[in-house]
Amino acid sequence: MPHGSGGGDLSGYAARMDELERKIIKARYKRIQILKEIRDHIERMEDENEKDVLVYRYIRNMKWEDIAVKMNYRRQHVLRIHGKALINFKM
Repeated sequence: MPHGSGGGDLSGYAARMDELERKIIKARYKRIQILKEIRDHIERMEDENEKDVLVYRYIRNMKWEDIAVKMNYRRQHVLRIHGKALINFKM
């Protein structure tokens, strides 16, 4: 009996999926390594408030308003600290 086309060999699809999965894992690993390097540089900074703002914003991905609440500062003050932190941050 004749069979319709298009439903047979999935090996190409499986190989492509494996390749994409490897790329995703590699990208995640690279992201983790970059975040670790950034965190290490932040931890070497002298000012604790500057360190906190950078960690909250760039490592924990917090919103400015949430950072202000966490640090018990106004949003504008947090932004000032952030500006100073960027000047003092060395990579």
